[in-house]
Formats: sequence, structure tokens, C-alpha cells
Amino acid sequence: LTLFGMVLAIGIVVDDAIVVLENVERIMSEKKCSAKEAAILAMQEVSGPVVAIVLVLCAVFLPVAFMGGMTGVMYKQFAI
Repeated sequence: LTLFGMVLAIGIVVDDAIVVLENVERIMSEKKCSAKEAAILAMQEVSGPVVAIVLVLCAVFLPVAFMGGMTGVMYKQFAI
């Protein structure tokens, strides 16, 4: 795994975390509940879309891991 692959992986994880945190903040401001309750409610709402994002990314990036040549080497960083 190269630094390029690590940056891509971290970007994807941070993107999902931002979606969850924004939803927690929205629930805390709308329902005036504690952080723990808001996190539980947010994960109940957002767990489906987060799993869907992961499945779509796997469907797109896993096949390119098997490409050959120089193009395959570059695309392999996206697949990891």
C-alpha cells in the first residue's frame, strides 16, 4: 500500500464520518437530546446509506484491481 492509496482510503473514511457527524449535530439541535442518544439515532438513520456507499465503492473499485499493465498499477491504488 502506497501513500497515495492511504490518502484515498483515509479520504473515504473521513467522508463517511462527516456524514455521520453532521447527522448527529442535526439531531442534537432539533430534538435537544444528549450526544449519546443523538449518536444512536443518527446511526439508525445513516447506517443504511453508509453501507450502500461502501458497496457501491466496492463494486466500482474492486474490478479495477485486476487490470494489468501500468494502468492497472495506478488503478490498483484506488482498489485498495
